Amino acid sequence: MKKPKIRELREAVRSLFSKPYTTRFPMEEIIVPEGFRGKPQFYEEGCVGCTACAQVCPSKAIEVEENLDPANPTRRLTHIPAYCINCQECERNCITGQGIKLTKQFDVSYFSENEVNHSIEHQIILCSHCGGIVGAKKHILWVMKRLGSLSFSQADYIEHIQKSLDIPAIIPVKHEKHEKIERDEIFNITCPKCRRAVYIEDEKIHF
Repeated sequence: MKKPKIRELREAVRSLFSKPYTTRFPMEEIIVPEGFRGKPQFYEEGCVGCTACAQVCPSKAIEVEENLDPANPTRRLTHIPAYCINCQECERNCITGQGIKLTKQFDVSYFSENEVNHSIEHQIILCSHCGGIVGAKKHILWVMKRLGSLSFSQADYIEHIQKSLDIPAIIPVKHEKHEKIERDEIFNITCPKCRRAVYIEDEKIHF
């Protein structure tokens, strides 16, 4: 067996009296630096349920679940830390800039994924003709606010304004998927496919 060198003995003695290079976590709190990319977090006041974060996530760490029950249609966004690579694409592409942000949380340990999965739920608007998804209510209202007076040029927003003023819809809402679309449904909230059919009916276009 080779005898230890003087240099190695010197380093061993020095290490006994020097501070450790590592932290004492979890015994002591760690102060992470600015710009640290930790676990993403949804924020109720900023998120509008547009699903932009889920669409740009390269690791599919944000799951979108939609309930199409006409009585209470909802959209749930769930962040799954097990798949997340903390790339910050969700925060970078958030349309409001306040809906989801990376925190400084790094100690994401768990026995079950459900313990750390984080969700946010939004009410969604369904097409008055076919029952398909138009978008999240909060997202539609956010766009309407951004458009300002220009929102009056869009029939969908006119109905939202009517409801905010307690004015009943011009045409009763229908959720019958196979019913022939009518010209006056242009004043109701419809999906892009049905809206196109309404305009074709309005202009009497035949293909």
